[in-house]
Amino acid sequence: MNYAAKKRLDLNDRAGIHLNKNFNSLVVEMGGFENVPFDERDCRNFINKARELRLGKGGGQALCDYFVRMRELNDRFYYMIDMDDDSRLRNVFWADARSRALYEYFGDVITFDTTYLTNRYDMPFAPFVGVNHHGQSILFGAGLLSNEDIDTFVWLFEAWLKCMNYKAPSAIITDQDRAMKNAIEIVFPKTRHRYCLWHIMRKVPEKLSGYEHYDQIKMALNICVYDSPNVDDFEGNWKSLIESYELQNNPWLNTLYSERTFWVLAYMKDTFWAGMTTTQRKNGEREARADFDCYNRTSPCVTDFALEKQFQDAYTNAKFKEVQAEFKPRSNVNNCLLKSEGAISTYQVIETDGNRMMNKTFSVFFNTNELEVKCTCALFEVRGIICRHSISVLLTSGVTMLPPRYILDRWRKDINRKHVLIKSSGDVLVNNSNAQRYDEFCKHCEELALLTSKNVKYFMEAMKSVDMLTEKYRALTLVEPNQCDEVIPICDEVLLTNEGTTVQSEKVLTPVKATKKGRPRFLRMVPVIEKVTKKSQGKKSQRRNKQQGKNTVNKQRKKKKVHNLSQDDLNTSQTSLPHTTQGSINVAATMVDPMSELPKLISQHKYEEAFVTAFRRCDVSIVYWLCSQVDLQHILSIYPLPLSQVVLLHLLRHLTYGININMPHTFGWMISVANAIIPTDPMIATQVQPIFNEVYAVLNHRQYLPTITGDELSSIRSLIHVIMSKSM
Repeated sequence: MNYAAKKRLDLNDRAGIHLNKNFNSLVVEMGGFENVPFDERDCRNFINKARELRLGKGGGQALCDYFVRMRELNDRFYYMIDMDDDSRLRNVFWADARSRALYEYFGDVITFDTTYLTNRYDMPFAPFVGVNHHGQSILFGAGLLSNEDIDTFVWLFEAWLKCMNYKAPSAIITDQDRAMKNAIEIVFPKTRHRYCLWHIMRKVPEKLSGYEHYDQIKMALNICVYDSPNVDDFEGNWKSLIESYELQNNPWLNTLYSERTFWVLAYMKDTFWAGMTTTQRKNGEREARADFDCYNRTSPCVTDFALEKQFQDAYTNAKFKEVQAEFKPRSNVNNCLLKSEGAISTYQVIETDGNRMMNKTFSVFFNTNELEVKCTCALFEVRGIICRHSISVLLTSGVTMLPPRYILDRWRKDINRKHVLIKSSGDVLVNNSNAQRYDEFCKHCEELALLTSKNVKYFMEAMKSVDMLTEKYRALTLVEPNQCDEVIPICDEVLLTNEGTTVQSEKVLTPVKATKKGRPRFLRMVPVIEKVTKKSQGKKSQRRNKQQGKNTVNKQRKKKKVHNLSQDDLNTSQTSLPHTTQGSINVAATMVDPMSELPKLISQHKYEEAFVTAFRRCDVSIVYWLCSQVDLQHILSIYPLPLSQVVLLHLLRHLTYGININMPHTFGWMISVANAIIPTDPMIATQVQPIFNEVYAVLNHRQYLPTITGDELSSIRSLIHVIMSKSM
């Protein structure tokens, strides 16, 4: 196995790509199995060895060695290590130079979450995350923790604060953790603390599904959270919720109410949150590409107003689209002047919600001398985006240019920020000069490819030269032995804790297994929703057995063929979904004629088999055609359901990725399917959350598109609420 193959395998494995796909990518790249001089077993052995070298025996020492190398490469790399009396690693914090530079510009609001993942020692990974001027997630440092108590969080927060030159954030979002809350009060006493709304709302089914009027309770709770524009409205709506459904003795709701200033939206309007309400952020950052697009692909204005053009010239594309969304619904926003006192004019603005047939009323105060505008919706104060109500008043008042205070530097695209010149730290293996020469040569080859790819003549000449050089050095390696590089030994002694301070110490020992929060896995507390679901499923199966009688066995055999939608089918279909074409059905390519095979199954009421057949064709348009031929809402109202949970979950994902095919019905179908999904069903338990995350990501992206309509936006938000309430 040559070096290039080893490097590719190692990089793919670090990225989380499974072994079989990792190996197959090499097979494709090398032109087939016959050109690969090793097999999948060799790859497995190499990857296992590579993993051991990353953090195996002596993992604590390996981590310290890594930090030392990073600091040698850039003295702005910061790390702190907390050890016990036996020199055993306990807690770790680190941040590279780029993260520290990013914090200077975007450190006003951060999220902190320990629920992402743990390492092999069960140490929770604790990243500090923010958003940049494109709304993308950015990393401000991270830690590995041995515990999740107050002392541990205080140690981590103090380490991070020192790293950031003792500049505390204005606001922080965390999950609802008591130890974390107390630690924040100690280390960040002036920072506004907020609980992650997603973590709270996802507990609704578990905490409230046992009540008789669960659907009505959930709707009333959503009104309290999302449709209470001010504190008084929230207090009134909450009182109505508690009294109407006799929830005075629900301990979860009582706790939420006692801590309402930490999570209710109406209490958050005095603080800037940069558009964040949750710790669940999109993975990855593509800032360089987004910066390039901002300077080369400007989104067109949707109106002729100079105000919109002002934002187009200043803001990044992502943030300009958010501003555009406020310029569009002008026909649904009407204002009238209530009174004028000197330079201050007070307007009443009425926004009509066509979907829910209701009006929302806001007050806008406009200072004509200072061109200062303030709306009771507080969108600008919370997200830094001027609201449609203020825009309506400004246009009515003939304002054509906003003062600079409404164009936030945080969202501007024309500011030169120094972090773009700093690379994220990565271990370049200073003791492996082969790797350094390999990477250096690849950089030169990339430049050569760029220069020659635009001209056929140059390309052919370059390829000929490369082939000649390859043959030359292939022959030389046969007659001359490889030169051994001098290996730079890594010192057994470790540099510890403080930035700029070196302390000689004994070898750092591998951490012990961290203590997990909550009950052990084998004594897991079963949520109420799971108990109710299992009880309901047991009753359903008893009724089915009585109805089926002697034909039960034969029907189960038939169902086995239909239900054979395995994990591999899910993975295969998921992989191919983004590549499916939208539009008419290619019958030849799908191997199933929807005008012959599927109608037969529909006429025989074999809905399960029909959908499974459509899924296996990996063509979203076939699934949409099938949905249009059956009354999906009627099918989902049948008891017992004629579609299994596996099919329902798979159907939701297909509808999501083909969301443009049948717009009038798509969201209605998706909401009905999502409502029918039971996340605790053992057939889908491991797949529910990943697929729900996919659906949420697509919907969240779509709601900010400039072409979004009011009806579609309302449907998207309703669907997001369903997905969040189903997430466990």
